[in-house]
Amino acid sequence: MPEAGYIAIAPVDEITENRVHCFEVEGVRLVLCNVGGEIYAVENQCSHADSGFDKGRVRRHKLLCPLHGAIFDVRDGSVLGKPAFSPIKTYPVVIEDGQVYVKVES
Repeated sequence: MPEAGYIAIAPVDEITENRVHCFEVEGVRLVLCNVGGEIYAVENQCSHADSGFDKGRVRRHKLLCPLHGAIFDVRDGSVLGKPAFSPIKTYPVVIEDGQVYVKVES
């Protein structure tokens, strides 16, 4: 089991590539994305219009907001496309024994 603070989210084989996987853990809404076998976790809230990414898309490292088309980098939360100007929060991820663990802080 990973160090303290990490919470089991899902089996790694359920986080399929190029899809948005949404979860709520300890009151924190987050998105898991599989990009080339790497799992990334970001907050499930666009910084532009407070919309969720539930119907968003993932292409390579780009997470696209379904509401107005803002684009974020899942690796560091940075803005890659307007209308967003502020980054989104990212969370540390650990894969252990086929399980995805995320360190969430509300």
